[in-house]
Amino acid sequence: MNFFGLMLVLGAVFLGYLLYTRQMKWLVGVARNSALGVLGILICNVLFSGFGLAVGVNAITVLVVGILGAPGFLMLYATQMLVG
Repeated sequence: MNFFGLMLVLGAVFLGYLLYTRQMKWLVGVARNSALGVLGILICNVLFSGFGLAVGVNAITVLVVGILGAPGFLMLYATQMLVG
């Protein structure tokens, strides 16, 4: 194997490593946001139940909060206020 082939292989391995670690960071972030979002939804459902404002906890709402974070959380309650 010549020098350029070795550099190509090392570059590909390094690029794969970077992609793998970034994806893992993203997945850990989504999991963290999802867990905190579910906790926040449950707390807000208890606090706002007197006003008739509650958001269900299901796969869609968990993914919205997990991917979008706090803006997704607020969007769920704003949508519930408009529709509900």
